[in-house]
Amino acid sequence: MHDRFLRGALAATLLVSALACTEQVAGSLGCPELCSDQSAVLRDTVLTGAVVLDTAVFGFPQLGDTRDIALFTMGDTADVRLVARFDTVPNTYRLGAATVDSVIKRVDSAQLIFRIDTLVRPTVPVTIDAFDVDTTAADTLLRALLPLFRADRLLGTRTFQPAELKDTLRLVISDSAVLRKSASGGRLRIGLRLRSSQSARLQIIGTAFAPRVRFRVSTDSTVRPDTLLPLSRTPLLDPSIAAGFGVFRIVASGALGLPPAGRIVVGGLSGARSFLRFEIPPMVLDSVDIIRASLVLAQLPSRSPGNRADTLSLFAQAVVASPTITDVFTAAQFLGGGTAYITDTLRLAPRDSGTRLVELVNIVRLWRLVGTTNTSRAIVLRVTREGDLPGELNFASIEAAPALRPRLRLTYVPRRGFGLP
Repeated sequence: MHDRFLRGALAATLLVSALACTEQVAGSLGCPELCSDQSAVLRDTVLTGAVVLDTAVFGFPQLGDTRDIALFTMGDTADVRLVARFDTVPNTYRLGAATVDSVIKRVDSAQLIFRIDTLVRPTVPVTIDAFDVDTTAADTLLRALLPLFRADRLLGTRTFQPAELKDTLRLVISDSAVLRKSASGGRLRIGLRLRSSQSARLQIIGTAFAPRVRFRVSTDSTVRPDTLLPLSRTPLLDPSIAAGFGVFRIVASGALGLPPAGRIVVGGLSGARSFLRFEIPPMVLDSVDIIRASLVLAQLPSRSPGNRADTLSLFAQAVVASPTITDVFTAAQFLGGGTAYITDTLRLAPRDSGTRLVELVNIVRLWRLVGTTNTSRAIVLRVTREGDLPGELNFASIEAAPALRPRLRLTYVPRRGFGLP
């Protein structure tokens, strides 16, 4: 009987393939006095129409979410740079026991100091160039920033051998340039570019240790060096956005646009997430106990030419945004965390293909509990370290050939009430 009403609930909206397993579950449905049948058969049902919307959204991590930024030099495949803003440069200092400040008239030993992740340091020599990227143009736009990385704006350069790539790097920059900024009340905005004869990546750890500029203004040893920490004063009318521009990355090349029809994508330098919305008839969730819920995806070879052999960590997160939020990009930022929403992580290479299972049992169980009034039945597929690797995972979407489309596989037992036989 329970098979009959389950099929009836799904037939109107979903194409269902149901396979009954032979495995028995015993002793978990009640006591002998109240229940004549103490066993149940595990059943599998594949809901081929459960995913009603899937699309890719780009731009993660968002501005200000992290200061951990990877510099890349991989030709046209990947060129990622960093900008650090120091919009307040002091023009006075105090000498010893003096009661008045002195004007800064000299700058010595100016350097940019930052930390890197030595676990992923380059194995070949790399050169780091620092440029003055301050401008009156709209310097949040790529087309305004890239032309500023040129020889006449060079502040400093250094080639590091692999053995020199310790956790803290120091790059000497122009003393005279810092002095000019101090004297004029100007902004010191530094752009970093990585160069090498081979492909290389340098991971800057800017969250735990912010990049900083340090310099001396006096030969008197009692005068401590000045240290500048990242600070952006623009845009003037939005301090929260300005804070995000303290340290940020720019992708000079390698960012991919929208995927072709029939694909959803995750990862890459564009920071892609895939948003999937589900429709499951309430009677399905209300009439069975879900033992396992697997999102079945068809992985396709990546369209990205970069780092196709690298391994990316893919995981799903439940969207906890209200159904009234219809903008997908906005909804994709409201994600559930903690043990209630925990899902498995898949390790995948962009070049691979085949069937992949993303386990969603905890999320599907919560959907039944919370209903559809306050929370969307949707998930986001994402990778760890978003935007840090050029590799991109590709999957077939609901617009692909029917055999490749996303499906939801449920393993369940019918829910039974208590009562005398």
